[in-house]
Formats: sequence, C-alpha cells, structure tokens
Amino acid sequence: MLGKVDVRTGNIRGVPVQWAEVSIEGHIVEQVLWYEVADAEREYGRSFDEAMDRHLQMGMFATDRIATDGTMHRVASAVSYVLEGRCTRTAKIDHCRDVEPMSAGWVITRTDGTRVDPTPWSCVRGSPPMSHAGLLGRRE
Repeated sequence: MLGKVDVRTGNIRGVPVQWAEVSIEGHIVEQVLWYEVADAEREYGRSFDEAMDRHLQMGMFATDRIATDGTMHRVASAVSYVLEGRCTRTAKIDHCRDVEPMSAGWVITRTDGTRVDPTPWSCVRGSPPMSHAGLLGRRE
C-alpha cells in the first residue's frame, strides 16, 4: 500500500494548530488536528476547560480545519483527547462519502422542475466511492 501524510499549519480562533491528512492509495483514511493547551490558555486568558475546547471545536467545524475542501460534519465530530499538554482530535475515515464535499449533497433543480442527478463523489477522482476497510486491512 502506498501511503502519504500531508501536514499543514493554521490558526483557529486565535490558536495555532496543525493538522495531518493520512492517505492510502489516494483515499483519505485519517485526519488529525492538534494544538497546545498552553497556546489556547494564553489566547483566552484562563485555564483550559470543556467550554474552551467546545468553542475551539466549533471553530474547527466552521473553518473546516479538521478536513479540507468543505468536508461534511461526520468528519468534524472526531474523537478528542488531551495528552501531555496537547489537545488532539482524530477522525478515522471509513468511506469516501465521509469526506464528501458539502456541495456534492446539494440538490440541483432546473427551471423546468427536473432534477439534476449528482455524480457520485470519491476520494480519488475518476473512481467510484468505496469503503476504506480494504485499504486498512480490515473486513467490512
């Protein structure tokens, strides 16, 4: 299996963040975002708590920082934990549709009332959407 990790940096609600996208054979199988708790505390002038984490999570969702290109909410609601002063959010991507751009789900209707059927979206352009279980060596 040919795998790749793409790491980026950014800023969410004043807090510096980093995120990584893990791909196997071009399919996005995992996304991870992390930030230092001390940076969040410094930005907000108080101790880190659940309310602060929720505020940052909403910023992540609103700015699509856990997933690029208008990713749907299933990915943004990832598992979150704090370890050694770092808050980490991890999302396992089990199927191409889990990272489908929001626009792919829009319903388009022509002026004459006929509906335009959307083309199925896949992580890998030109291939049908698929489960990632086989890429990760799991059975469905």
